[in-house]
Amino acid sequence: MRTPTWREVEEFCQKDGWELIRSSNHIFFRKVLVDGTVLDTHRSFADDKTMSPGRFAAILRTQLMVSQEDFWETLRTGRPVTRPKPQSPIPSRPIPTWIARVLVDDLGLSVTQIADLGEEEARRIVEEFWSHRRNEEST
Repeated sequence: MRTPTWREVEEFCQKDGWELIRSSNHIFFRKVLVDGTVLDTHRSFADDKTMSPGRFAAILRTQLMVSQEDFWETLRTGRPVTRPKPQSPIPSRPIPTWIARVLVDDLGLSVTQIADLGEEEARRIVEEFWSHRRNEEST
């Protein structure tokens, strides 16, 4: 997976209509979508430095709220992304590490399966698992 430089992230924000909020140790941008959703992102001053594929995927999903294809298309054409597009739901809060560990270690879920869960659903699954385990131990 090709990942962008931080300069390309800024170029995307400019072409996609983001507002420059401030420049301190990073450059911060904000975009308000038609539905009122407020998106915030920032970029490093390390213009030509690229990021890991995992970081790029997280930024696309949680900050820019676009697909990888839309990101590169905006850079190529200069046209802003049309939003909203159907995307996988974004959990309102990240799943706590202890819940993720139970899901992986005890229940054998994959990282992909866990990524599709919201915190409430993940917590419910763990609590049900513990409840069944306690019932089995008491009989």
